[in-house]
Amino acid sequence: MAGRTMNAELWPEARGGVRLVKSGRTPGHRTRILVVDRDPSAVAVVRSVLRSQDWEVITAKSGAEGLDKARVEGPDAIVTELDLADMTGPDLCRALRLRNETATTPIIVLSTATGVSERVASLRAGAFDYLVKPPDAQELVARIKAALDLRKEKSGFVVAVLGTKGGVGASVVAVNVAAALRQETRSGVVLVDAALRTGAVDVLLNMHTGPSGGRLLPRIEELDEGDFEAILTPHATGIQVLLPQQQGYDVLTADEMHRMLMSLRRLRDFVVVDMPPLHDDNVAATLDLADRVVLVLTPEIPALRGARLFLERAAQMGLSRERVVPVLNRFPQKGGLPRQAIENALGISVQGAVPDDVKLVTYSVNRGVPVVESHPHSAVAKQMDELARSLTRIARQ
Repeated sequence: MAGRTMNAELWPEARGGVRLVKSGRTPGHRTRILVVDRDPSAVAVVRSVLRSQDWEVITAKSGAEGLDKARVEGPDAIVTELDLADMTGPDLCRALRLRNETATTPIIVLSTATGVSERVASLRAGAFDYLVKPPDAQELVARIKAALDLRKEKSGFVVAVLGTKGGVGASVVAVNVAAALRQETRSGVVLVDAALRTGAVDVLLNMHTGPSGGRLLPRIEELDEGDFEAILTPHATGIQVLLPQQQGYDVLTADEMHRMLMSLRRLRDFVVVDMPPLHDDNVAATLDLADRVVLVLTPEIPALRGARLFLERAAQMGLSRERVVPVLNRFPQKGGLPRQAIENALGISVQGAVPDDVKLVTYSVNRGVPVVESHPHSAVAKQMDELARSLTRIARQ
């Protein structure tokens, strides 16, 4: 923590003036928290608060030591300072997310910085939460408990569908994959239109109206199963659709998107998100939570270039290539790039190829019925079904 120390006077609850309620824990397992901070005073205060819950506290003074302790000790959660001696908090988050043993470990970043950019950078890098120092002791404990509880729960499988540029048919893929997942699993599937200003999910599903629910997204963590019916629109395919536009939103912040997806995955088995092609903070927040990213491109050089740029940016934010599922749409095309050339350029295998059936897809789009419903035996539908089956197998592993 550069230029400032934190002591018990700044955090009065840590002196014992407030007795925090201890959390329940699995018999034989004591919750273990790794605290990464170079300031001994800050570590002492955090340790005092965490030990009030009978949690075991492990400490590290640098990012490198934190990575080593995380690998050896296997903490249940990690609390890190934003400004470490050898790396930033977001850098540490990305490094932890790339390791199998810490890929899903909740990370909470603490900092004296109050700017939005620091919070967004931490969430983009994979942090579960961001709190300004000195946070209320009870709030810190509550955030850690929420993260631990969410990790214990059966979390829904999040699929982000992203086009490498506009016009490659990503929304058509998203709608059909959502419907195919419902057909394949008979599980709860929600489709989120996150392309707020250019989204076409409502048109592709012929949805004219839906529940407004007021502006419920700011308090989405408080909503239970019944409350969600106020913001989810049922569709004849059996899926439910969330259209933030119907609640008056033309933009969602990265924090709002993060909290919305965290809440939805607690209540549904699959969450499919139709993303805009732009790489902004909103997209980054979704990619961080996505179990798989379906990257849609067409056999054209501009789409291929967009795919390469996406993979470069994804690597920078700690998104492993194993989580990316490239899908060729409208393939093959006359004069289009061959599949092998595309795979060589990307350095990753294409995992699906949807035929170029303009007449059938146009028919589907104009009637607002997914191809997997209107023409289930078509080659297009079969490819969508195979993609859904592949995602289902991964989700059940």
